[in-house]
Amino acid sequence: MQNQLSSNNVLGNHLINQIFFDKYKIVKKLGEGSFGMIFKAESPDGNYAFKFEKKRPNKRSLLKSESQIMIYLKGKGIPSIKLYKEEDDYMVMIMQLLGKSLEGLLKESKDKKLSLKTVSLLGIELIPILKFIHDKHIIHRDIKPDNFAIGYDDPCQIYILDFGLAKKYRSSKTLKQNPMIKHSRLTGTARYASINALKGFEQSRRDDLESLGYVLAYLLRGALPWQGIAAKTKEEKYAKILNKKINISPEKLLKNEPKEFIDYINYCKDLEYEEDPNYNYLVDLFKNIITKVLNDKIDFMYDWVNVTDAENHIKTYNELSFDNSKLENSSMNNNMNSITLNSKNNISNLEDASFNENNNKNKKKKERMSHYDEVIDEIYLIKKEKDKNKESKNNNDDNNEKIKERKHGECCLLI
Repeated sequence: MQNQLSSNNVLGNHLINQIFFDKYKIVKKLGEGSFGMIFKAESPDGNYAFKFEKKRPNKRSLLKSESQIMIYLKGKGIPSIKLYKEEDDYMVMIMQLLGKSLEGLLKESKDKKLSLKTVSLLGIELIPILKFIHDKHIIHRDIKPDNFAIGYDDPCQIYILDFGLAKKYRSSKTLKQNPMIKHSRLTGTARYASINALKGFEQSRRDDLESLGYVLAYLLRGALPWQGIAAKTKEEKYAKILNKKINISPEKLLKNEPKEFIDYINYCKDLEYEEDPNYNYLVDLFKNIITKVLNDKIDFMYDWVNVTDAENHIKTYNELSFDNSKLENSSMNNNMNSITLNSKNNISNLEDASFNENNNKNKKKKERMSHYDEVIDEIYLIKKEKDKNKESKNNNDDNNEKIKERKHGECCLLI
C-alpha cells in the first residue's frame, strides 16, 4: 500500500481502481460519514466493503472500537470482519459486503413506506439480534434505519452495522451495570433516540429497544412527527424533539395501526434502567400481527424479496429460541457452531489487550471452554452414576470398587 493512505487525496474518487494489500481492488464508493468513507472492493476470494477513517490526534478511534466490538460479537446478524489495519494517517477495516440499508429500501418503495407484514417481520428478526448483542454486555446506542442492511447475497438476512458508538453497559464478570449518570449531550441520532437518551441519561438495553420501536414506526408510517423541526441550534432542536416525543403518545403516533405496535413502545418506555427486557414477549407481539391480524405466515417475504429468495433463506434458517439460549451464525464465510448466550462464554473484559492479542485470546479461550464443557459433562455423568450406586440396596464389593475408581477419575478431571 506504501503511502497511498498518507496522500491528501486518499479518499474519494482517487481511490477507485487502487489495489490494497496486493489483492483488493477498490471499484465503487458506497457512502461516507462524519469520520470516513466506505467503498466496495473486489478480490480473488470475493467482494468486500472497505471502511476508511482518518486518524485524529487525541481522539478515540471509532473504527478501531467498532472492529473490536464486531469481532467480539461475531454472530447472526453481525457483519464479519476480514481485516483491521492502521496505515500512516488512516485506519482501514475490511468487512463483509452488505446490500441496501433499510433507509435505502424505504426510499425505493412505491409509497415511501413499508408494508405492515414487512415491518412486523423486521421486528421478529431484529429483536433477537439486539438480545444477542445485549447478552454479550454491549449496547448499540445508534439504532436507525441506516444502520440495518440486507445481505448482499441473501436479501432475507438482516444485519446490524456501525458499532462506532457502541459500548459495554455492564461488567461481564459481575453483570453490574454502569451507573445511570446524566451526560451533557446526546449519544446517537435524535430522531430515533429514546426519551431518556434525549434527556441525557446513561443508556441501557431499554434505550436500544425503544429506539427500534421508533424505527419500526418510521418504516411503517414513512415519517415521524418530529422530523423537520426548525431550530437555531442543535440543542434547541433536540429539546423540541424531546418535547414532541413526550407529548405524542404511542396511541397517537400509531393511530390505526395494530395495538401490538403501541404495546411495544409502551413496554419499552416503562422499563427500568437495569431491568431485564422480556424479549420473547416483544417478539410475540410481531408474530401476533402476522399470524392473527394478517392471518399470514412468517415466511421472510419482505417487500424487496421474491419467493425463491425466501425459500432459499428458509432452508438455512434455524428459528431463534430464547429457551435454549442459542443463535445460529449465518454470517458470510463463517461456519461457526451455534453461539451460546450463557454469560460463562462471554469475554470477561473487552477493553483488555490489543486487537490482535484479543483475537488470539478468543481462539484459545474457545478451546479452553470446549475442554471445560467436556470435563463438566464427564463429572456430571460420574456423579449421576455414583449417586445411583449409593442408592442401590444390593451394593457389593465390585460396585464399591467402581465408585472408588470414579471418585479418583473425578478428582483427576477437577485437577
